This record gives sequence, structure tokens and C-alpha cells, in this order.
Amino acid sequence: MASLKLFWNDSIKELKKVHWPDKPTVIETSIIVGISTVIFAAFLWLVDIGIAQLFKTFFYN
Repeated sequence: MASLKLFWNDSIKELKKVHWPDKPTVIETSIIVGISTVIFAAFLWLVDIGIAQLFKTFFYN
């Protein structure tokens, strides 16, 4: 049980050392991540459509 308390106290000490970003930074980076995710998803969707067309052309005709 002592090791659990030591772990907990050390975890709290480490969390106090963390530099937490301010609200505008969190909002800005969240928007960037969201936009990047949408762009990457659209890219993968287009690649998937292209590969599906290639398979249809070569294997079903």
C-alpha cells in the first residue's frame, strides 16, 4: 500500500510540472487537427474510390 501512495504522490508532483496550454492555444490546435482530419479522410476516400475502380476494371470486365 505504501508503494501505491508513493506512486500517487509522485504522479501529482509530475502533473504540477506540466505546462498546460491556455484556452486560445487549445482551440487553435483543435481546429487545425479537425481540419487536417477532414482533409486526410477525404484523401483516403478518393484513394479508396480509385482503387475500387481499378479493381472493377481489371477483375470484373
